[in-house]
Amino acid sequence: MFSNETDKLKWIIFTVSAIGGFLAMMDSNTVNVALCEIAKDFNIGISKAQWAVTSYILVLSTFLTLFGKLNDLISRKNLYALGYLIFALGALFNTLSFNLVSLILARIVQATGASILLSNNYAIISSIFKGNKRAKALGFSTALMALAGMSGPILGGFLMHLMNWKIIFVPSIIIGLVGAYFAKKYIPEIVHKNEFKFDYFGMIYMLIATLSALLVISKGHDWGYLSHRVILLTLLFVVFSFIFYFQEKRIDYPIVNFELFKSKVFLYGNFALLVAYFALFTNALLFPFYTQNVLGKSPLTTALLILPFSIMFMLLALLNGKLTKKLHSSILMTTGTILIVLGYILFLGIGEHLNYINIIIAQMLIGAGSGCYQPSVNALIVSSAPIDKMGIASGILAMFRNVGMLLGISISVSIFDFIKKACLSNGLNEKAAFITGYKGAIIFAIVFGIICAILSYMSHKAYKKEKCL
Repeated sequence: MFSNETDKLKWIIFTVSAIGGFLAMMDSNTVNVALCEIAKDFNIGISKAQWAVTSYILVLSTFLTLFGKLNDLISRKNLYALGYLIFALGALFNTLSFNLVSLILARIVQATGASILLSNNYAIISSIFKGNKRAKALGFSTALMALAGMSGPILGGFLMHLMNWKIIFVPSIIIGLVGAYFAKKYIPEIVHKNEFKFDYFGMIYMLIATLSALLVISKGHDWGYLSHRVILLTLLFVVFSFIFYFQEKRIDYPIVNFELFKSKVFLYGNFALLVAYFALFTNALLFPFYTQNVLGKSPLTTALLILPFSIMFMLLALLNGKLTKKLHSSILMTTGTILIVLGYILFLGIGEHLNYINIIIAQMLIGAGSGCYQPSVNALIVSSAPIDKMGIASGILAMFRNVGMLLGISISVSIFDFIKKACLSNGLNEKAAFITGYKGAIIFAIVFGIICAILSYMSHKAYKKEKCL
């Protein structure tokens, strides 16, 4: 299979690196299936339970650029092994959590390790492969990332079928410890003697602005939108957003290079990505609650009902490269968002009884749309940037994607919670109120799916215009 021992060693290093990225992505999805059981165990509502997911994505997103920079200063061998260890430690703390606060703290630890793994796996792979082999290795790693999103809910549902929700973190402990050992043993001792420059203040400003927005969105209807807390948090969001912008404009090594947004393709593409994740994460969080709370199905059944989405996503993502030879990425983006919208329209037909055909077709449409959309928008955004700024463009892409996940979760749960409480106060029973709130959140997803389709079309027009210049 391997031409020589050197090739064999390279693919061992690839495996150690790629599994780190796989693990980090998988654990951001595995918990979705468990949120219903977590909410019951801790006697909390969906709006509080979602912070088990939100805190992970927030910390993961915040530290990606920092650990990516550290990759060029600290030994990759030691940094990657440390990432595995921190991830395993966080997973262990998850199994020991006794309330929501302890779970969130454990998730923060785990996300810190995940951020190290996710920000450095491509760099390690790129450093050991050259030419066509590098492209092949990076392609395999990207496919593993997609597989992580597909397998997370399925693995979580299967494990919960055997025991309680805490068991979903056990594989992460084992793989994390084994990964740390092999990272220390096989990853090369690569250290670049570059001067380390990182925009710490920009990172802090971005974190304060993002967290303020999330709290307003998720807690505003409980506190009252004219309450002192909401007004203060809104001011914090506005002030620190402006401070972040001016900080990035004046600094020589920004987290976000705003000059790239002069390209309309880059501008529309990133905002289309942001809005797409608003839509996609509506169902990712609420669907498991619907199947388990309303339909009374097990976590395993929930995972199997998510499987059509995962299969279609994987299939279309793998075919995306061939499709882009015939159709431009912006066309595939527009097609993908239309399929996502159609899938959500079918979801409006949900009720108190399970309609297998309706849900399977809806999941397939959303999965196919996502498979068309996500690789296409990634390619469009990165390729629209100058070749010497593609790394920064990739970082901005990751930031918009993760902020879209965070806001999508918070906004959809807030809409759902607001409508559900209004329905309960008007005398509807729990199931009917849940379904009405869920449909309200789906309408939100449809609206943002349409906005995403418009932005995708605008990016296509901008691409044709910029190509002619």
